[in-house]
Amino acid sequence: MIPYKIVRSNRKTVTICIVGGEVAVKAPLRTSLKHIKSFVEQKSAWIQKKLAEYSRKTDILEQALNGESILYNGRFFKIERTDSVKRIALGDGALLLPIKYGLDGSSERAIAAWYKRVAAKELPVALAKISAETGLGYKSFATTNARTKWGSCDGNCNVRLNWRLVMLAEPFVRYVIVHELAHTVHHDHSAAFWAVVKKHMPDYADVKKRLKTFSVLTSLYR
Repeated sequence: MIPYKIVRSNRKTVTICIVGGEVAVKAPLRTSLKHIKSFVEQKSAWIQKKLAEYSRKTDILEQALNGESILYNGRFFKIERTDSVKRIALGDGALLLPIKYGLDGSSERAIAAWYKRVAAKELPVALAKISAETGLGYKSFATTNARTKWGSCDGNCNVRLNWRLVMLAEPFVRYVIVHELAHTVHHDHSAAFWAVVKKHMPDYADVKKRLKTFSVLTSLYR
């Protein structure tokens, strides 16, 4: 039997979602346990498929997920605890972490803060550059800590990018930015929207597909 947790709310239907390798069943308040169990059994093949996909992703990114290394610009940098620096710094093939950060969670918080500083510096530059290249303008920019999304663009053309984007290689960053900028023209995922994306990134389909491998990274440093 597949282990799962039940999340009840004032909703009308039962659905299943998988986040961080855990299965959650979202169900209406009055739905019986028997019905939920039957629903999970009916969807077991789909659940197993999604769990297998998650397992493959975690195998590829194990170094980053287990805290041994960080991923930055698509490269792995081993985390090296040292007393040679007072502040986190990127060295030659390693992220130098001051020895003062212990194993009580302070190390993760310090690394997350480092990522956010880098993202606050690099992402607006990348966004402005691609905006200028494509002619797709936007109103404002901010980084986010979204759980499942790499980026978003609201109806007022305010672009938000997940700070974890700096973990990824340039093609993925470009795709996310082009995707969100295309939403300043089309606030949907219509054929016209994808035509705009393709115009400014002809190989977007392949990059979009490969980006799915890195979706597990949005659960890091929370």
